[in-house]
Order: sequence, then structure tokens, then C-alpha cells
Amino acid sequence: MSNPNNNSKEQSSSKTSWHLSFAQALQWDLSPVGISVTPEARVMKELPRVDILLLKRNQPSWTNEQLERLPDGVRQSQASHILLEFKYSQSLDDKAMAQAVGYNHFYQESHQLDDTDVQTFLVSAKKPQLETRKTFGYETMRYSGVYESQWILEKRIRLISLNELTDEPYNAVFKLFATHQIEKAKALNTLERSRAFSEMPKDLKSLFYGLQLFDGEPDMNIELTPEQVKKAGQLFGKSYLSNLSPEERLEGINPRDVMSYFKPAELLAAINPRDVMSHFGQMEQLQGLSIEEIEAFENKLSELKKRIK
Repeated sequence: MSNPNNNSKEQSSSKTSWHLSFAQALQWDLSPVGISVTPEARVMKELPRVDILLLKRNQPSWTNEQLERLPDGVRQSQASHILLEFKYSQSLDDKAMAQAVGYNHFYQESHQLDDTDVQTFLVSAKKPQLETRKTFGYETMRYSGVYESQWILEKRIRLISLNELTDEPYNAVFKLFATHQIEKAKALNTLERSRAFSEMPKDLKSLFYGLQLFDGEPDMNIELTPEQVKKAGQLFGKSYLSNLSPEERLEGINPRDVMSYFKPAELLAAINPRDVMSHFGQMEQLQGLSIEEIEAFENKLSELKKRIK
């Protein structure tokens, strides 16, 4: 008979792991444009950290560069402290809402911030059902995939449904964690075209590829960890690349990046010397040769001219 305490610990560990993977994706995407991303943010100064993400800006408002990477809901917010409570396999329920409201309150009080300084979002990988949304008053869609409640407590928390966000490039990284495969596929395609995808860390790329392999709502009885998804993504990546032509593999890659993996001798072995020399003028071709080598070349040239005559 299984120990319920052990199951609780495993589930808690899995939840935290998904928060960290979600944070890793946002750090890769948002840090270059000056938005700090803090996983497991401290909501109170004297208490342990919790599995919530903090996005923080230091400017009075989002810059244009930052807006290109912030999803709907967040990009329209004027708050400088954004708390994200991410739910990958858990549904919207009383516990999730109570946690989000508590995090919002204690973070604001602990850091002595006004209501306008802090905005908390409950980010759901699953698409919340209408009846569930009605339970918490989330019947008004402010933007596609972004819901607001008019209820006294819930109005402090905005709901982001990843499956319902638009296909705009600024939503792409968030939508990679949605549960519907078609939405994840569109997001990955958008990301490959709008970001420096080739420069992405390998383990993060493996995670994104791995997420593409799972469709529908996660099975709560078969809890997948980010590490398992990354492993699946590595296998998928190798299988996918093996079916591509050399031209398809190299599409979008800077030739200099490819050449850096080869030694000069290996590069020249595949090139006709005439093709190389044709790119240089006569004086450039003679530079670096000794007097003896130049004289030998002139003698050879004279012999060829006599034969032609």
C-alpha cells in the first residue's frame, strides 16, 4: 500500500520542478531585455520561498523591446512587480485561488507596495472550463486568453489560459507550456522565426521539443517531470534531424557558425583550388611567396606559352 505522504511529497516536488522549468524559459527570453525573473520568489522577508515566479522591471513602464516578449495580460499591466502562479497539471480550484490571493497580499504587505505596484496572474496550462471559471467570477475576457473577475478577492488575480492566447510572437514562450498540441506547435514555429533559436541552451531546447510530444491534458496518475520531457525532446530532436536533408538542417544557420566546427584543412579538402583562387587578385595570390617560388612560377608560365605557340 502506497504512503499518501510520499505521494504528496512527489507531487509537491513535481510542481516545483515545473515552476523552475517555466522560470528557465522566461529567464532565457526576458533577461536580455532587462526584465529580472526570480523563481521561487520570497513573498515575505522572513519566510521561506514559494513556488511562484516574479517578473520585475526597474523602468517606469515597459520598453518596446520588453513588450515584444511579454504575453497578453502582463504586457498591458502597469504594475512593476508581476507574480506568476503557474499551474501545469493542476486545475483551477479553491486551493490554487487561495494560494494566489495569499501570495499577492503577503508580497505587497512585506515589500510595502501599493495595489497598483503588484499584479498577480494565475497561469493555467489547461483551458479552464466555463463552469469552473464561473465559480470564481472569471466570465469577462479582457484579452484573448486573459480573464478578469469582479469578485472582491478574485479581482486581485487575473487568469491566463495558455491555450487561448493569440499566436502573436510575444505570447510564444508562454504558449509552449499549453496542453493543446496544435497551440504548442504554432508557438514553437513562431519562436523559431522570431527569436535567436539556434543560440538557445540545449537543455531548454530539449524541453521545448519534448513538450511538443504530449497532447491534451496531462494524466494526473502519470505525472511527467521536466527531466522526463527533456529526455523525450532529445530523442525527438535526433529522430527529426535524421530525416532532414543537409539543406534543411542548415537552413537559418550562419555559415560562419558551421565553419567554426571544422579545421582549415578539412574545409579546403572539399573545395576546388581554382574556386578559391578566383576570389583573389593577382597581387593577392603572389603575397607570401618567396622570390624563388615566383621565379619558378614565371618559368612554368613561359613554358606553357611556348607550347601554345
